[in-house]
Amino acid sequence: MTRHVRRRDVLSGAGAVGIAALAGCSTESGDGGDSGDGDGDGGDGGSGDGGDGGSGEVPDAVMIVGFPQSGIQLFRDYYSEFAEGTSDLDIIVPDGLIDADLPGEVDNDMNNVIGTAPSAGGPGAEFFTQSYQDEYDQEPGVFTAQAYDAMAVEILAATAAGENDGAAIRDRVRTVANPDGEEFGPADLPDAVEAVAAGDSINYVGASSSVDFDVNGDVATAAYDIIDFQDGELETLDTVEFGNDLTEEDQGATAADPVGLDGEFTARIGVLMPETGDLGPLGGPIRDGALLAATQVNDAGLNVTVETRVEDTQTDPQAGISGANALVNDGFGAVVGPASSNVNLQVADQVFIPNGVVGISPSSTDPNVTDLDDNGFIFRTAPSDLLQGPAMADLAVGDNVGASSTGTLYLNDAYGQSLEEAYVNAFQERDGTVDQRVSFEPNQPTYSSQWSDVLNQ
Repeated sequence: MTRHVRRRDVLSGAGAVGIAALAGCSTESGDGGDSGDGDGDGGDGGSGDGGDGGSGEVPDAVMIVGFPQSGIQLFRDYYSEFAEGTSDLDIIVPDGLIDADLPGEVDNDMNNVIGTAPSAGGPGAEFFTQSYQDEYDQEPGVFTAQAYDAMAVEILAATAAGENDGAAIRDRVRTVANPDGEEFGPADLPDAVEAVAAGDSINYVGASSSVDFDVNGDVATAAYDIIDFQDGELETLDTVEFGNDLTEEDQGATAADPVGLDGEFTARIGVLMPETGDLGPLGGPIRDGALLAATQVNDAGLNVTVETRVEDTQTDPQAGISGANALVNDGFGAVVGPASSNVNLQVADQVFIPNGVVGISPSSTDPNVTDLDDNGFIFRTAPSDLLQGPAMADLAVGDNVGASSTGTLYLNDAYGQSLEEAYVNAFQERDGTVDQRVSFEPNQPTYSSQWSDVLNQ
């Protein structure tokens, strides 16, 4: 299957100025129950009832929200059973399915697939990329830079606090990350630790973004890569950047001065990531991105060292809660993770917030994270899906895809429901027609019925 020629052009439907306007968009997100017009029960991979009632024709595009473990079978079913009759179909995916190993696992070049992923577009991106390659002998993947930044911020905040108490660390996240103070990036992370230990004010600017946190704990600036699957490889066509200045309310959020250290200090930072389960193929590299920052500090021979402990969420909320409790019981006051929104929301609600532990997720993008009643303990270095949904809709209706109708296939959890809802609302706002909206469960033996539904076959 050959990709449409028009998609060889760089993205022209959503320039930096156009995407910037999305930063203030408001989309009513799901509450973790059902999604939009779909029934959302998903017990057997159930389908929605169709956004606009169902046209009976194959849509121009299908947007899929999921993770690689389920994505392998989902794409195998499409290419073996449906591709021949839908040669003009474009498939649009978000970061959860942008995996360089996916074409090989599916045994197809996947030339009709294109998508968006948060970019490693911060001031320290080049240093991070080279360091990751040197340490792990492979290219960094999606959210690895965000994980590095999350770990760097927690190390700096704990050092500024001079203790591993969650509340003290929380009060210094913005102290070390937001403007005011001397700037330090990933290349200078050991120097930043020394400066904070001396009681100096700093501003960490990261690998993924400038890492400025607003009053809700979300990053104020972000960028998305437009990534195309071509001949079994991933090709970045363009990067669109956007952001907002911090408001007075953001600037006035909790921040406390560094205490200044006298002697040695060990920052104890947990890592709560999916090493197995549906998100396992992406979770390992994200975990490694976080650990890279700790290794960098420990290799510098400072009076400040970093102790880490990794727990596997298994991409499952209950396993995530168990791992989070293990970290809390072991005295970790700050944690990088969890990765998936479904796990992050439940871990935050049941473990981090009631125990006063700082959680910084590098990849949880559900809009509901913004509105958590979290007493300031929950942050993230990845942007909300309130931004990615419209970015994907712009990609779908723009010159690269040119779709006027779309269907959706989405994982029946908080992440899948919220991102699907944001995409659907944005697609309709761009005068597009939304056809069948179909949910699915992870690890099904086949997704043929879901494909039949979304393709009206």
